Amino acid sequence: MAGRPELLSPFSRNDLSLLDTVGQCGDLGEVARRAGARHAAVERQLDRLDRTVGLPLTLRSRHTARLTSAGSRLLVAGRRFFHQVDLAARTHIFGHGSEAVDAPEVLSVASTEPLLEEVVEDAAALLGLLLSVRHEAPHRVAGQLAGYHVDAVYTWSLDSPRHSFDRATRTYAVLDDPLWVILPRDHPLAVRDTVSLADLRDETWVSETGPTSEILVSRVFQTAGLPSPTRLRVTDASVARGMLRRGDAIGLGSPTHPAVLDPSLVRRSLAERPHRTTSLLVDPTIVPQAVARRLTVLIADRCLRRFAEQHRDLLNEPWWARWYVEWTGHLAGGAPDPDPAPVPAEARKLDVPDLHLLRAVAQHGSINRAAAVLCISQSALTRRIHRLEQSLGAHLLLRSPRGTELTGPTRRFLHQLARYEAEFRDAAVACRAVDHSLPQGHWPTRHVAPAGLSGEAG
Repeated sequence: MAGRPELLSPFSRNDLSLLDTVGQCGDLGEVARRAGARHAAVERQLDRLDRTVGLPLTLRSRHTARLTSAGSRLLVAGRRFFHQVDLAARTHIFGHGSEAVDAPEVLSVASTEPLLEEVVEDAAALLGLLLSVRHEAPHRVAGQLAGYHVDAVYTWSLDSPRHSFDRATRTYAVLDDPLWVILPRDHPLAVRDTVSLADLRDETWVSETGPTSEILVSRVFQTAGLPSPTRLRVTDASVARGMLRRGDAIGLGSPTHPAVLDPSLVRRSLAERPHRTTSLLVDPTIVPQAVARRLTVLIADRCLRRFAEQHRDLLNEPWWARWYVEWTGHLAGGAPDPDPAPVPAEARKLDVPDLHLLRAVAQHGSINRAAAVLCISQSALTRRIHRLEQSLGAHLLLRSPRGTELTGPTRRFLHQLARYEAEFRDAAVACRAVDHSLPQGHWPTRHVAPAGLSGEAG
């Protein structure tokens, strides 16, 4: 109706859960079972979400459904919106520090290294954090974070990592990652403990493309003041591993890079000591600093343990032994606790209908005027906010003989909320720039709220 406050988000937490379930299983019958609803009801809810956003969020057949590109991006943006809401509520309404916010139940991560798969069980056991890992080529992984497809990325660089994103990010260095050369056992230089890049320039090399589209082997040679090898095959990591295993080329390995273990291959140190840096980039509004740091230590610890298990021969060389001791000592103080104390959580979290009520009171200055706009009685609105206060265990209103108004912390929370809402809407606009909107007749009217936001009486 005219005068109704603008929607804060087209999605409720329940809507996001439904989209997440579609992304996980793809079978509409299973989606309905997990949602505790009928097949037809799920279809109607997905149709409503399409109309609300103005974009097709799912592609469906009679029995299956999958997220479109817009659906995937808005799912990530929606999760981010509600994590921001939870962070602001805990910081302002509940008075906790910003690090008291719960980590997401599932953290979506893009990784350049298959090693991250080995961290999944450790993260679940030690941090209570479930990792959903997708593997991407190094030059594409940053785009996954910039495009709101994931909440974090694990990648590498040859210099200090430099990335430019429209969304907020924070970078955590995981490990200084020295490189070695992988040679066939019958190679003439395989008898040496240390070889020089200058002696290998005429060899057939295989290399991958780095995060900034640099070719790893070429950059390593250039840093050493040498021209790039004349015979260089640039390909993705899996093909490079296959070529190395077959002895078709030589290449570079490192403690964080997937090991190529074969009796026909040897690892040799490089005199120039090239290295790269591996980093974890996160959205700090999704991943609290304490959680990101613990995950960083967990990844580095896994890399070092695997290095000691699979490349023990390198530890016979003093330089590698010194590097290993320095890093294990560096991480010892930050190792994850075996049984971390759970972060206290409130009885419930604010959802879109709750935010809608608080926004109405803030915009119209009183319970009276807000109730009229929401088309419910003053007493009904007061009861709903009172029940919300009881369920949250926090005061949202100041009551006095002069009337009722929002508390200062609640107003600060709503001030933050306006920025988060704008970011969510920017993500939706970005989707419309690349995805086709639904026909104009499918668009919702400006002030019609999705199910769950209507002004039902309390």
